[in-house]
Amino acid sequence: MTLKKIAIVGTGIAGLSCAKQLIKAGHEVTLFEKSKGVGGRMSNRKYEQWQADHGAQYFTISHPKFVNEVSQWLEHGVAQTWHGKIVNYCNGNISEINRDRNRYVGTPTMTAPAKFLANNLTIQTSQTIIGIKKVNQHWQLVSEEDGLCPGVFDFLILAIPPIQAQKIMGKESASLTAFCQQAKMLPCWTLIAYFKEALTLPFDAAFVQDSIFSWIARDNSKPGRPTTNAWVAQANPDWSLQNIELPKIDAEKTLIDTFEQLCGTKSAFNQVHLWRYAKLETPITQNFAIDSNAQLGICGDWLRASKVEDAWLSGYFLGLELSGQKPASA
Repeated sequence: MTLKKIAIVGTGIAGLSCAKQLIKAGHEVTLFEKSKGVGGRMSNRKYEQWQADHGAQYFTISHPKFVNEVSQWLEHGVAQTWHGKIVNYCNGNISEINRDRNRYVGTPTMTAPAKFLANNLTIQTSQTIIGIKKVNQHWQLVSEEDGLCPGVFDFLILAIPPIQAQKIMGKESASLTAFCQQAKMLPCWTLIAYFKEALTLPFDAAFVQDSIFSWIARDNSKPGRPTTNAWVAQANPDWSLQNIELPKIDAEKTLIDTFEQLCGTKSAFNQVHLWRYAKLETPITQNFAIDSNAQLGICGDWLRASKVEDAWLSGYFLGLELSGQKPASA
């Protein structure tokens, strides 16, 4: 196997997982991230006296490889089991959910596993990659902030949502572009609400029916969090898609009013966030895609089923493939 210099765009769980496998095989890897930190939708917002996970809310484990990975997270204290009371909630009626598997969260925030994976990796943050150039069979990257980025690479991996990957690739790979075009991602409007006093809702989180929300959660019910009273409420995909271009101030008013009707209490502080590419409409089992002629690859949770486990597995399997290893099972 010829060792390569590889660039990865995106430092969500998929990009970080892929980088770990490539480095283990001896490749030289540099990651590029548009934000100031890593994690993608494994995210958290901090305010003066409180915080909340406003992206992925928890994760489960099933694949043996991910079971092994999460065991490392648990051992290093960057994840714990979430024992919160989670119910179904419909028109004020509560029904219990049979817990068929444990739910886990990052500790002290959902970003912790990503930061653990990112340890000792070479990462260029605040670099929004907007284009790529082929020079003498090597890739160069162009960022919005600095123009042409230093360094040339033998292979390029895009660990970002399909629409963003397609824009960066341009006409460099017809096969990967076509693949990206087939994937339909659904958005998610998310409300973060802070209350001066604890809400009296008799649960810690709920899957909600008959509402614009599909999920609400008491953030401080998760292990390692401060005791302040923050809730996260995520709108369902249908409402989010219908209102994807709604001005933020209008979306905020609707989300706040609806949540206050649901909980019966006015919040003291609110923020909203739109995740444009939150969930794949129809799950697939592609894992990753490669154009060997163009020396390009793509990975991400959207190549499986949009969960944290799917993101990690997508990057893991791509890393194995590029390192000449064949997994026993995908």
